[in-house]
Amino acid sequence: MGKEEIARGFSLSEARIGTVEGGESGVLVWKSDQLVAVLTQIDEEAYCTKGKWFLETGFGLLSGQHKNFDTIEEAVRWVGRYTFAEPVPAVD
Repeated sequence: MGKEEIARGFSLSEARIGTVEGGESGVLVWKSDQLVAVLTQIDEEAYCTKGKWFLETGFGLLSGQHKNFDTIEEAVRWVGRYTFAEPVPAVD
């Protein structure tokens, strides 16, 4: 994945997130040069959540929120909607 733009003004960079021994696959969500959220990809068979994305932590207005998403795109759109005053449109 590297660092790629997924929605206008947003980019993602891969990271190992230290939530469990050995870490989990995750991404840092950037808006311009600001880190706005950390997402992990769920690796649990329980509750049919494997492969979905989880908001581990958010900053600013997202602080203290946790939520599951079906796709990374859905997660970034939600972050954009709840982090800034105006919705962030998807990149075409």
